[in-house]
Amino acid sequence: MLASIRPNYRHFTLNRAFSPGNQRFGYCTWSGDIPSNWPSLAEVPMDLLNFSLAGMYYGSCDIGGFQGTPTKEMLVRWFQAGVFFPVMRSHSNIGTTPRFPYLWGADGEAAMRKALDLRYQLLPYIYSLGHEAYSTGAPIMRPLVMEFPADTTVANMRDEWLLGKGLLAAPVLNEGGKRKVYLPNDTWYDYYTGAVIKGGKTISVDKALDEIPVYVRAGTILPVGPVIQYSEETSTAPLEIHIYPGKNGSFKMVEDDGVSYNYTKGNTRTTAWYWNDVTKTLSWKVSGTYAGKNVYKTIKAVLGKEEKTAIIGKNGSLVFK
Repeated sequence: MLASIRPNYRHFTLNRAFSPGNQRFGYCTWSGDIPSNWPSLAEVPMDLLNFSLAGMYYGSCDIGGFQGTPTKEMLVRWFQAGVFFPVMRSHSNIGTTPRFPYLWGADGEAAMRKALDLRYQLLPYIYSLGHEAYSTGAPIMRPLVMEFPADTTVANMRDEWLLGKGLLAAPVLNEGGKRKVYLPNDTWYDYYTGAVIKGGKTISVDKALDEIPVYVRAGTILPVGPVIQYSEETSTAPLEIHIYPGKNGSFKMVEDDGVSYNYTKGNTRTTAWYWNDVTKTLSWKVSGTYAGKNVYKTIKAVLGKEEKTAIIGKNGSLVFK
């Protein structure tokens, strides 16, 4: 029916339940009409991680819960967790306070805006993970055990997870801003401060209302876009390529028109990024036929406090000190 009315337009639906295999129909599943309380927030990552393992790569929930009105702190923490869900969306029942950030005080609005801005900045990364899921079956939101199968500490971990291989989200899921975060045996960087943390241990964090515990694995190449107001908004700002040294790394960033099925026919642009940790060189190779107005044309590569800019040609490289 949709194909007859809007030919070559992507079908995407929000559904209460799924069976493995339904994801091929443009399917998103949410966790139902959950209550607005802390235990419900804490259960959402478990549900969505199980969805991922069952083949539903676009799991979602009602941010803030559906039944009832959350506290301001609870709603902010729910928004912050939602940054790292495959689909970030808020919803509520009639008679509850709507989840519009401006209804929750200046500090609540600022904290939710900060979370929303981060989500938009991460879209080049998350969108590319969607293409990876389509091509390989690797889920967007992943339990830690997928990347660290020999680590028994993460075997049933449900309160922190990975986006792709390199971005570890450990949002605050309880009242008070304090929690413990386990970092597997690797080198990790605090996303906001750049502080280096050697893993294989548990750390304690105490976060202000607008702060999220987020860590990036050494060897990660993270594309970070500008702050935008909606997903199809274009910008002339350069794409930031954040490099987290300590080992070699690679990442395939995929761009397309965002609305059609032309990607199934190969009409995409893939930029394969490579980081050589010995020579401190970022290099890239561009392939594919897509050349729409929304593709990034310039980059600002960031390694610690050092920044370099370049035009994205078919091939290129930047050497850092």
